[in-house]
Amino acid sequence: MTTTRTEESCVVRVLFVVGCVTLLLAETSIACTCFCLRDGERLVFGRNYDWHLDDGLIVVNKRGVAKRALLLDFLDRPAQWIAKYGSVTFNQYGREMPNGGINEAGLVLEVMMLPGTQYPGRDKRPAVMAWVQYQLDNCATVEEVIASDEKVRVGKGTPMPLHFLACDRRGNVATFEWLDGKLVVHAGRTLPVPVLTNDTYAHSLAYLRQHAGHGGSREIPHGSWGSLDRFVCATDRVKKYTPAQGDMVAYAFATLASVRQGDATQWMIVYNLETMEIHYQTVTCNQTRTIRVGDCDFDPSTPVKMIGINTPRTGLLNPHLYDYDPDVNRWLIHYGMASTGELATIPKMLLDMLALYPDAPAVTYLSHWEVAGPYTQEDTSYVQLFHIPLGPEQSDAEVQWKSVPTLLWNLHPAYVDLAQALDGGSQRAAYLRTRIESKESRTVQLEIYTDDGVKAWLNGKLVHGNNLGRVLPTTPDKVTVTLNEGTNDLMLKVTQNVGPWGATVRYQPVY
Repeated sequence: MTTTRTEESCVVRVLFVVGCVTLLLAETSIACTCFCLRDGERLVFGRNYDWHLDDGLIVVNKRGVAKRALLLDFLDRPAQWIAKYGSVTFNQYGREMPNGGINEAGLVLEVMMLPGTQYPGRDKRPAVMAWVQYQLDNCATVEEVIASDEKVRVGKGTPMPLHFLACDRRGNVATFEWLDGKLVVHAGRTLPVPVLTNDTYAHSLAYLRQHAGHGGSREIPHGSWGSLDRFVCATDRVKKYTPAQGDMVAYAFATLASVRQGDATQWMIVYNLETMEIHYQTVTCNQTRTIRVGDCDFDPSTPVKMIGINTPRTGLLNPHLYDYDPDVNRWLIHYGMASTGELATIPKMLLDMLALYPDAPAVTYLSHWEVAGPYTQEDTSYVQLFHIPLGPEQSDAEVQWKSVPTLLWNLHPAYVDLAQALDGGSQRAAYLRTRIESKESRTVQLEIYTDDGVKAWLNGKLVHGNNLGRVLPTTPDKVTVTLNEGTNDLMLKVTQNVGPWGATVRYQPVY
């Protein structure tokens, strides 16, 4: 089950706002520190967030959401994907703009400023700008994040110079930097210490080796706020940890405190990957708040949840998560921009458009299909086959169904390419079937895109028929149906004249 958000109007204005926000996120990350701490199977990830604002939202992002990348370079081709994993993210400038987070598979990603970053130029790969959210949506491991560079790249027009530290539940850690237009990854043997600040990893490692206990003679620069010094101090703490020093989460918070930038350190976050818990403290509250990732609801059919980072609640926050409130999101965007220098001049209309972006109507795409066929009859056209009951329409017929993948086709994120699945051909028909789960009886509008004609049955009842030849239409066939509580069986008959052959089906609530 997938949901999608589309933004068809005023794209240039929206992208302008996104560009300002992403540039802002680059500035917010200029003095941040991240590290990983491991003891056998136990693994924690620590992160200091340094900036002049402490407000923000923690957002529970849903799996199964179909997305299309927003880009500043209009010559780039935007990546499209369906989120495989739900995630919990920290957002200071609105929903869909995470500063970092963890997904339900246990992948953690955090962002830091890296002056001198140079992203790759345009090539055959589609592009993304919100790289962190893309990875949390699609990857379970650091290895998968590394491999994703073959499929997608950071857009050339991305305004912020950033690098990233990632960690997964298997204990794999990696840094990601773009230098001279190429991705540079440090992992395994090339990552002797799992720490990152605001210089390149290679430069930081060379500086570390000048210090006592790490190959040199210089003293450890405790109390310094410089990027390289923070790298040394955090590394020294990480390397000195032993189980005898007690709880890893407490040690991680102490390590973050040792490199904090006074009151500029707004959030100190510790991800416990063994227990899948997020612990954090803020500049205004040193009592620890906790979110259990495993108890979060990532089902796309239920409302998005959130909570203010500075909630008066302490301890476990899961019971206090509430439905996403667009007014709170709008306030956060307006407040953050108004409080941030030159961004205060961005017109209110543009900020409102950014605030409305997550609230575009939700549509559910059907993405798990089985196919039967193809079916042909001698000297019988596709128009005639439309009326003839073939295999799956015959109660006594033996039918072989097989799974068929979906793919991205234009703006459709769940297209079934029958021509590819069934080796093309002409004057034929095929059947598709899937199931729709519903928690209650409800009325929905089915939206069916096919090339060519189509019949549709829901729970064994014919609900739609359209006998024609066409390419995949821009406007779907629409039919209002009632879903039963529980499992609903949907079957399509899709005819084929010549050329491309396929289908996409989605539905949305009828209010």
